Amino acid sequence: MAKQTQSKAKNQDIIYIFAYLLTWLSGIIVFLIAQNDSRKKFHGLQALFLGVIAIILWFIPFVGIIDILIWLYGMYIGIMAYGGKDVMVPVLGDFAKQYSK
Repeated sequence: MAKQTQSKAKNQDIIYIFAYLLTWLSGIIVFLIAQNDSRKKFHGLQALFLGVIAIILWFIPFVGIIDILIWLYGMYIGIMAYGGKDVMVPVLGDFAKQYSK
């Protein structure tokens, strides 16, 4: 029975990786379904903010490679959150923390 509980907890934690998978879109989804979990809301908002920055940078010529790096950084944050360690993006993380409470 303990193995089922542990497996279920890991399935719930996969939401942190999902939040950064599609950046702004999955960030909105995670933020909306998080309900009373401020940690999940935080990661949802942080992913949303990273996605918005990536969209803005997409329109600047020759900066498209930075979008890939932003996505990779987001996936790194999601994997770290899955492991239990929260990584805050400078400046954006402060806003996400403030609005996730």
